Amino acid sequence: MVHDLATGRRDGALFTDDVRCPVHVGDLAAALLELAFSDYGGVCHVAGSDAVSRYELGTLIARRDGLDPCALTTGKRAEMGPPGPLDVRLESGRTQSRINTVLRGAREFLAAPGSKKDEPGR
Repeated sequence: MVHDLATGRRDGALFTDDVRCPVHVGDLAAALLELAFSDYGGVCHVAGSDAVSRYELGTLIARRDGLDPCALTTGKRAEMGPPGPLDVRLESGRTQSRINTVLRGAREFLAAPGSKKDEPGR
């Protein structure tokens, strides 16, 4: 979607008021395996270490992939829909203290390509 928006192949906007804590899929898989094979029981939050808006996530993807982040249009989900919570932040500190996998945030795992930061669960 970010590629299509940045190159004009698609119309739309990335929301500046819709906040989440994305986690790298490799980190998520490694953390879930660790938890599945542990003796721990109960609720665990497994999320990235930083909260970002959909727009910030899009700009991070655009920069990583050599696209112009200025080509991305912003909007507010509160005005455009769909309905639902705008700011969903999961605090994963307790989970992180129980596992070895590092739950990186989007600012880290979307760093420049080829950097050590791209490796899951480092």
